[in-house]
Amino acid sequence: MKIPVLICTLGLWSAAAATTDLQAQVEQARLLLEHDAQAACTALQAVVEAPQRGPWTEPARLLFAECNLRLDDLDRADRVWSDLEKRGGPAAYTARYYRAELLYFRGDFAAAIASLAVLSATNPNHDFANDALALLAVCEEYAASEGLADLSRAQLLERQGQSEAADAHWAALEEGADPGLAEWSLLIRAGLRSQQDRLDEAMTLYQRQIARFPQGEHIVAAHLGLAALYERQGAIEQALKTCETALLQHPHDARAPETRLHIERLRHLRESG
Repeated sequence: MKIPVLICTLGLWSAAAATTDLQAQVEQARLLLEHDAQAACTALQAVVEAPQRGPWTEPARLLFAECNLRLDDLDRADRVWSDLEKRGGPAAYTARYYRAELLYFRGDFAAAIASLAVLSATNPNHDFANDALALLAVCEEYAASEGLADLSRAQLLERQGQSEAADAHWAALEEGADPGLAEWSLLIRAGLRSQQDRLDEAMTLYQRQIARFPQGEHIVAAHLGLAALYERQGAIEQALKTCETALLQHPHDARAPETRLHIERLRHLRESG
């Protein structure tokens, strides 16, 4: 092989190896994020600053901003999302959503509502469209409630892995917020504990919500969440009874069709097990 051809080949190999390494660093950071945001941020720094660009670049920047959010460097996270938004392209909508969510975390609910309203009308088929609508609904419904600041703060702290610091805000919501927001906060908190595999805590929270708000707006969601925990523990009969109780007591709830499907599936599991 002639020298120029060899140099060219080596150069292509080097670029391909560098690309593979950058992609691997993004995936490594994604795995690290839940356990060590600082390590994830360090792994992504080289990817974000690398001269090579590719399909991994925008996901890396979105992940880098999330790392900074979790490290409580909110300004830096916002700068990264702002840059992605200005660039346009596939990541722009996602970046706009995260910037609106950041306004919510900072307690600027009026600005969050304005941003989310525009976003919700932009692309109703986007993966984050439902998240935008859900957050908009919460902000609009509870904008006048002092408890919304506790909710947004608790959710930010949970996102940052500071559950103990969030507990005071959850307690304030449960004890002092208006009933609708107190019920909603219990449901969110139970879901978070379930995701964290803190199943006993999650079960207690669902049970507390059901006992305190038997006619609440989210009562069926609490029953379904509790049933899912019973099923995870292998208690199929208890899971089935929980779903049947929800359907019997709330047959016209919007989630009744979903509840019926769960009942059918659980009955099949009981019979086949």
